[in-house]
Order: sequence, then C-alpha cells, then structure tokens
Amino acid sequence: MPVLDPVYSLIVAILVAFVFAHAATHKVMDYTRHVAIVADYQVMPAQFVQLLAPLVIILEFAAAILVLLPVTRPMGLILAAGLLIAYLFSIGLNLLHGRTSIDCGCGWGSQKHPISGWLLIRNLLFIEAILSAFLPLANRSLHLMDWVLVAFASSAVIAVYYIGDLLIANWLKLRKLRSV
Repeated sequence: MPVLDPVYSLIVAILVAFVFAHAATHKVMDYTRHVAIVADYQVMPAQFVQLLAPLVIILEFAAAILVLLPVTRPMGLILAAGLLIAYLFSIGLNLLHGRTSIDCGCGWGSQKHPISGWLLIRNLLFIEAILSAFLPLANRSLHLMDWVLVAFASSAVIAVYYIGDLLIANWLKLRKLRSV
C-alpha cells in the first residue's frame, strides 16, 4: 500500500481549515442571506431551514478546527468530506430539476455564485484530496524545509482553489452575457 508524505496531509488539512473557516465566517457575517440560500435549495421542508442554517455553520467551523490537530484530523476530514457530499447532493438535485439560478452559498464574497456542474467537479476533486489524506503516513519527522514547503504549498493550493472558484463564477457570468 502506498504511503503518504506527512507534508501532503498537512497541506490538505490547512486547505480544509481555510476553506471551511472562510465559508462559515461569510455565512455568519451575512446570516440572513445564508438562511435564504439554504431555503432556496428546497432539499427539506421549510420548517427545518431555521435548524439547518446554524447547523451548517457550526459543522463548517468544527471541520476547520478539527483538521488542525493531528489527533482530531481524521474526524475533521470525515466531517469535511461529509459536508461536501451533502453539498454535492443538494447542488446535483437542483441541477437535475433545472434550478440553475440558485446561489451556491459558496462564493468568497457578497456576489451571487449560481450553481453549476463545475461546482460538482470542484467538490469531487476536493473530496478526492480529502480522502487521499487517509492513506498511511510515512513515519518521518518534519524538518525546517518541510515546514517552509507546507507554508508555500498551502498558500499556493489555497490560491488555486480561490482562482478556480472565481473562474467558475465568472465563466457563468460570461456565458450569460454571451447569450444576450
């Protein structure tokens, strides 16, 4: 069985922590919008939206915190993957019903970010990265250059994730403009 370098596991953990903490923070900062987005998905009866909206935020913060400590990292990774699977289901179900104008709730700002098949691909890739972090780790200690690599690689991976998210959001806007 292949073994994973512990540097990779740390990079995935930092990516998960950043993405989920950032997403949860945006939901808290505009809670009314978050509740409206949860309701727009229509994946549950309306009376449960007021329960699910804060639960999503709590679970996203929990995933972000749990992945940072080696002892709780597996729980955080499982929680993050579970949330992404729930998001995949919700987005996919709405796409199947032709409801493409729903805000995904995953944008990194106040602008609307409509759901699309690209979000399914992004989330599947993210889940794959998370699941690969469960491979056995090589038994080695980390040295100064490993930590430097973790810092730079984590920054690069977060930037690539953010740029990918912007490309998805802007591609949808560009497609809409071209159809006018």
